[in-house]
Amino acid sequence: MKFYSIKKQLNQLTVFSLQDIYLVDPNFRQATLYDWEKTSKVIKLRNNCYIFSDFEPQNLDYYLLSNRIYSPSYVAMELALNHYGIIPEGVTIITAISTNKTQSFTTPVATFQYRSIRPELFFGYDIIEHRDHGIQLACLEKVILDYLYLHPEISSITDLVTLRWNKEELKTSLDRKKLGKYLNIYGSQSLKERVSILNDYLKE
Repeated sequence: MKFYSIKKQLNQLTVFSLQDIYLVDPNFRQATLYDWEKTSKVIKLRNNCYIFSDFEPQNLDYYLLSNRIYSPSYVAMELALNHYGIIPEGVTIITAISTNKTQSFTTPVATFQYRSIRPELFFGYDIIEHRDHGIQLACLEKVILDYLYLHPEISSITDLVTLRWNKEELKTSLDRKKLGKYLNIYGSQSLKERVSILNDYLKE
């Protein structure tokens, strides 16, 4: 099967693997995929993870790529804070949480960074439909807890001020009841102390 015939069938996947190609062309040769990469028909994001070179990611496309490149994972940390309007600055690194080891992938389209957490803390994400796929994105409350959990250096209101979070947006959007419910699952006294600092900060 020729390149454009395979491309037409795989375009809806956005990200594809060699196994995906075999599903549409069982006789496909792996060497052909290497040739496509050399001739810039496809872009390799990591081992066995490709996109077509004419694909130009926009907005939620990066979330989808993040989920697919390293799984299981959900979009979190700085990118999610930006998504919810908590930090106004554009984010240059695509940030996520995974139960796998902490990892970073620098690709031609973006740098994807993953922070590791325990399997029992892998929860609190929503599924957003995009390009007929489900994107896993942490809810705001989980974003805040993960951020504080993975930044133990935060120990005062001054530390929170330096983050330049949108306090008014947090006051409006943060579900304190859900935050407290999720906080108990972490079972971390130090995290509870940082959340207490956050609550004091939001009262100012």
